[in-house]
Amino acid sequence: MKHRVSLVVAFACAFCFVLGLAGCSQAGSYEGKTLTPTISSPTIGQNGTLRVGIDADGGAPFVTSSSSASYAGIDVDMAAALADQLGLKLELVDVAGNASSALADGDVDIVMSQTSTEKSSTMWVSDPYIETGVALFASNGSTTVPESVQASSIAAQSSSTSAWAVQNAFGDDALNPASDLVSAFSLVETGKSQYVAADAVIGSYAALVQSVDVQPIALLGSKGGYCIGVDSSNQELQKAISAALTAVRGNGVFDAVCTKWLGSPMNLDALSTIEVSSSKSVSAGDDSDEKSAEGGSAETASSSTAGANAVQPGSTR
Repeated sequence: MKHRVSLVVAFACAFCFVLGLAGCSQAGSYEGKTLTPTISSPTIGQNGTLRVGIDADGGAPFVTSSSSASYAGIDVDMAAALADQLGLKLELVDVAGNASSALADGDVDIVMSQTSTEKSSTMWVSDPYIETGVALFASNGSTTVPESVQASSIAAQSSSTSAWAVQNAFGDDALNPASDLVSAFSLVETGKSQYVAADAVIGSYAALVQSVDVQPIALLGSKGGYCIGVDSSNQELQKAISAALTAVRGNGVFDAVCTKWLGSPMNLDALSTIEVSSSKSVSAGDDSDEKSAEGGSAETASSSTAGANAVQPGSTR
């Protein structure tokens, strides 16, 4: 059964995001701006509302949920920003891994957290709204990209794509396997490893909530990204989402969302790339084991501020 949460999205503007993310409080006197829809039915299924499919079990930092059925995370904040850019209210729909069928059945207009590999004859995917890949994290201030490393100097979650990338690039002895991503960062904190290899997005979030002072210094292999899925026959919505995404990424909102959930804006283009074998694809979604393990062991953003730059379920502004 799909779980729906209707939200009224009415940001003051990107300025509200940049000045504090949680600054537009639910209890405040902010009355919101007048929404002027830029698209309507039949481009979207319901006039005035953008229905967005999310995976409620996706885990932090993409989607988290609380006992009050409120959603928070990068996907929620980006969906809210896109809806606002289009002049629409937002309705979140838990599609629980059934993104393609939800689109085909008309239950949602778009779906979050898709990858380029999920493009098909029935689903078009946008450019990434956030890029990722296996990143090599080092202590802040350390910017030298290693050409070779000592034994056990790179921590990574066991049996993950990140662990495979380390072994492929530096050899089996370079890997210091950890039971989960939290433990991997602890190995750097205690000096038992010099680096951590992890999904760039998930690793940045884990380091932030663990208060580990690290930064990504390189990518192991190619980068991928999390994209928006739209029905392949709906070209008008595809154009609208592409334009809205370009606007959100360029007006400061995207950087503010990344800073909220990851500690800083995400710019993988600035990182050098360490080559790994092409025998295994390294892209968004490949480290799902890291994602689920991290989601169950690391604290999420404060429940009082998580998703506050969007609108919490049951509230309007």
